[in-house]
Amino acid sequence: MEMFLIAAACFAAGVLTMLFPHGWQKGAHWLANGLALAGGAATAYGAAAQLMGRKVLPLVWGSYSLACDGWSAIFLLLTGIAGIIASLYAMGYARSYEGNRLRVLGGMWNLFLLSMVLVLLAGDGFSFLLFWEIMAVASFMLVNHESEQRSTRDAAYQYLVMTSVGTAFIMIAFLLTGSASNSFGFADMARNNLPGVWQHAVFGCAFVGFALKAGLVPLHVWLPKAHPAAPSHVSALMSGVMLKIALYGFGRFMFSFLPAWNYWWCVIVMVTGVLSAFLGVLYAQMETDIKRVLAYSSVENMGFIFAAFGCGMLLKVTAGGHWYMLGFVAALVHAFNHSVMKVLMFMSAGSIMHGTGSKNLELFGGLARTMPYTALFSFIGCMALAAVPLTNGFMGEWLVLQSFITLAGSNSAQDIRLWSALCFILLGFTGALALGCFVRFFGIAFLGRARSQLTEHAHEADGFMLAAMGLAGLLVLACGVYPLPVLQAVCAALQLPGDYALQGWGLAWAGSGAKAVFNPVLLLILLAVVGGALYLATAGVCQRQSVTWNCGTYPTERQQYSATGFSKPVRRAFDYLLKPKRQVSYMRKDHAYFGRQLSYKLEIPDMITEKLYQPLQKHFVSVSAFLRRLQQGSVRLYVSYVMAAMIIVLIWGALYK
Repeated sequence: MEMFLIAAACFAAGVLTMLFPHGWQKGAHWLANGLALAGGAATAYGAAAQLMGRKVLPLVWGSYSLACDGWSAIFLLLTGIAGIIASLYAMGYARSYEGNRLRVLGGMWNLFLLSMVLVLLAGDGFSFLLFWEIMAVASFMLVNHESEQRSTRDAAYQYLVMTSVGTAFIMIAFLLTGSASNSFGFADMARNNLPGVWQHAVFGCAFVGFALKAGLVPLHVWLPKAHPAAPSHVSALMSGVMLKIALYGFGRFMFSFLPAWNYWWCVIVMVTGVLSAFLGVLYAQMETDIKRVLAYSSVENMGFIFAAFGCGMLLKVTAGGHWYMLGFVAALVHAFNHSVMKVLMFMSAGSIMHGTGSKNLELFGGLARTMPYTALFSFIGCMALAAVPLTNGFMGEWLVLQSFITLAGSNSAQDIRLWSALCFILLGFTGALALGCFVRFFGIAFLGRARSQLTEHAHEADGFMLAAMGLAGLLVLACGVYPLPVLQAVCAALQLPGDYALQGWGLAWAGSGAKAVFNPVLLLILLAVVGGALYLATAGVCQRQSVTWNCGTYPTERQQYSATGFSKPVRRAFDYLLKPKRQVSYMRKDHAYFGRQLSYKLEIPDMITEKLYQPLQKHFVSVSAFLRRLQQGSVRLYVSYVMAAMIIVLIWGALYK
């Protein structure tokens, strides 16, 4: 616990930098991010020590307590690693906010990190809810940092409302569980005596509350708005860590407080995850705002993680034994890997915005010439999010698919096989769409010709930003080629019983009776041999570079694929889901004998917002208007309301005495 207390002290000291005088804002910036980096390192070290077998003693004062076990340690590890990388990046990126509440940004950044660490260390329901609320307020302040922009304010307050709703559900789940326990300590809550009906209520409240924080469909609507509004290093930590804390909280309820799982609980978690993955990547394919692309990609990957978690639950309920552990291994491995690669990609997006002043994908093109290092790191991140082998993104998704193959082979019941087939097919579509999405992202942004003056005048990121992106890119490749440390950490967190054979450079799974082996080093050697052979075979071939043939004319940037054009085949295939709104306006004739200039506008509305939240909003507005008519400000009217209520109570008591 000593290392975690040191980390908390570093973060708390970083929060105090908000109190520095305005003239010391640069010093406050360097000190705040330096303390955040030190706190992240202490957190990662303490979590690694716990996973390697060092016992962490709990810290108790009154009804509040801090404790660490294997389940919290794996999330503390990814929090520490992501905190180190993002804080290093912030040293360069956040300097652009000089004169724009720079001290507040550094202080709130430390408060955000501190709150997430304390949520993961909370040993009782009161501490958890307290730190959870601090995390919500800190993240709201960070999202609302550029509050002078109306779109930022709208996104921040929508996030605050949604996260408050989620907190209310989580609070109900804790209160119901704690009321059936000796205390609100996690150890006592694990020995609760909840009856069957109330167990369903606790599951429902916990799942809704944590699914909202994780951004699962249909509770995801805050996420594509909050990420573009927040500074890029904040978006990186929200997507890379905060969403995973929702998985931590849900897992704490399932493993500790509700260990007797119902069949339909498992199906709900699994199917919700699969649908979130599919719809998330479908909307990511349509977006032209680079941060909204990454936000919807987070919906997709959190869907993958919860689908694997639900698959593990269903395996335990239907198959028993230790087979179910594969689902939880897949969920944790993908959560860890997604944390690293999404931090990398949000930092890359921040670098693009820093260098061009825009986040509109349609305005880029040819950025690889002016921002070569950012292009390299973005390429690594795009490969990982597309689950290309030899990146860490492939490892997690391979394990997720293995868990569904295991589910299909573990039970001959027709419903289990149907669920497995449905989920496997949808996740396969999701993987294909993710590949297309990030080919589009990288190709449109970095390849081809410049589409605007922004690209031609773009500049590379500074040393701190490049160092952070380089560190994250190195981790993406290292964990993809040598996944053993991540797998060992996950196995230690889950106290894996031994059905897994961790082979020096890969993973072999034999729980379903047939061994499935993934060995990235052998794949790397094979690719090196094939690549060398192709190079030797084509080394003497002469090529002449020339302009692409274009019917006798010189090709221009307007003849390239745009981001909207690239995604058109997918959009047409899923018109019935996306419901695109097209508007074509004819402006004027450029020439008497040629076509007219026109304006083409395409909008992809969020189906969930349009069909669910907007009708709910109209309903609440109408109810509020009715209630406002009842509240006229008249004392006599309020006295009559009280008298009417008293009469109703007296009649009720007389009837049921």
